Amino acid sequence: MDGFDFDYWKNLAERDPAAYFRARDDVLRECIAEHPGYVAGLSELQRHIDATRALGGSPLQASRALFGLMEDQLQRLGAALAELRRETEGLRTLLAPKGK
Repeated sequence: MDGFDFDYWKNLAERDPAAYFRARDDVLRECIAEHPGYVAGLSELQRHIDATRALGGSPLQASRALFGLMEDQLQRLGAALAELRRETEGLRTLLAPKGK
């Protein structure tokens, strides 16, 4: 996102919404293409985001729904991290030299 020009995008959206969405789609495709190992997952995530926005009813409702999805994902990541820490501690205990 180096050099992201918020005013440019804001003005484009206000002036020509169709052009805004075409340009937005182009930028998103380019960004996804820059991560070849993750194209399928990132494309699916973007489709999910777009569907959530479309079904949101209003920008505020869509934002709330998307924040809810992010919160769910962060909770899953936190649980996975906690499990990884428990497993790591268990391995440390097993691999620790005897007598120390």
